[in-house]
Amino acid sequence: MTKSIETPSLFSQYGQTDPYPLYRRLRELGPVHWDEWMRTWIVLGHQEITQLSKDPRLSGARIESFYEQLPATARTGLATLKDALAPMMLFNEPPRHTRLRQLLRPGLTPRFIKEIRSVITARVDELLDEAAGRGGMDVIADFSEPLTRDVITQLAGVPERGAHLLESWQGLLHEFFTQSRREVPRIAALRGLFDEGAQARRDGTGTDLFTKMISGQLARDEYTEDEIFANFLLLIDAGQATTTHLIGNAVLALVEHPDQQTLLRQQPSLAANAAHEFMRYDSSVQFTSRVALEDFEIAGHRIERDQSVALVLGAGNRDPQRYESPDRLDVTRKAHDHLSFGHGIHYCLGASLALAEIEIAISRLLQRFSSLTLVDSSPVWLESINFRFLKRLPITVEEQ
Repeated sequence: MTKSIETPSLFSQYGQTDPYPLYRRLRELGPVHWDEWMRTWIVLGHQEITQLSKDPRLSGARIESFYEQLPATARTGLATLKDALAPMMLFNEPPRHTRLRQLLRPGLTPRFIKEIRSVITARVDELLDEAAGRGGMDVIADFSEPLTRDVITQLAGVPERGAHLLESWQGLLHEFFTQSRREVPRIAALRGLFDEGAQARRDGTGTDLFTKMISGQLARDEYTEDEIFANFLLLIDAGQATTTHLIGNAVLALVEHPDQQTLLRQQPSLAANAAHEFMRYDSSVQFTSRVALEDFEIAGHRIERDQSVALVLGAGNRDPQRYESPDRLDVTRKAHDHLSFGHGIHYCLGASLALAEIEIAISRLLQRFSSLTLVDSSPVWLESINFRFLKRLPITVEEQ
């Protein structure tokens, strides 16, 4: 097995505020490297990530294997999270993945996204009214988080009395892999609330959007309550935490690139295209992991069965072999093939919803305010090698 053990370790840079210079250094040495510190292969090239994302010799079913490797004391505390994550479509392969994906597909069609745009726009305008009254806002706490929370509350059918359970949502995958137990009580409470509506979902009498989304599939196939709950959580997790921070990262990028602010104000028709560029430029999810099911070679390296492979989406999105001047934000760039939603069968089912929220949030923000100014010149990031989550982003604003 060929290993590049002398290259810098990506995973030893835990908590870094800007991973892109390291990605660039590693990618210049080659698109694939062995990371001895984490004992995993890292893949940084756009072409290689795209290729491996469709390779059946790699599996995303890694929740159970990670859990079983933990000490017994850790397994006891994390059992609730493991049980919630393992049946998600994201962590399964065909044929189960295909079946689980079909459960949610009917509710995330282009027609549905078109219908929900008015809901997104109305909530964005309410939040911007509040920001205008204060002369500023924390983009995360006052804008992107309440926006995505309210949209996903409606979509997931969380009753009003349980809406507080979606506040300050933490990425469940981050919690699980860092062996944090702080979200266990929240997940248990959500499961209790979810189970109360089980019969109404099964017989189709529920009036919430989630019941309407899955009722047809429940009539066609046998899904367990654990499977339904896991993908209910996936809808919340992907639709809230990652999109919250995609919007936050986009606002920060615009503050740091005033020329792109000006361009978007002058040409608001670029907003939909810009949403893809924001995702390419600074995605809230930086990598996804796979496990090799058999030996194979990629870019001159031999990957062995059962080894871990990290597809570094953030690095692929800045690959100069695919994008000209990749470290420059350019809202006119055609970046629809970015990797932030994944690729292949694991391409994010909620991509259209996330893009609609980013597009509307950013375009309305720039139409409303003539200037955006950082209060803190050094934004604070969540300490995570995988997630680009801003803890806060206070700005001052001036109306047009």
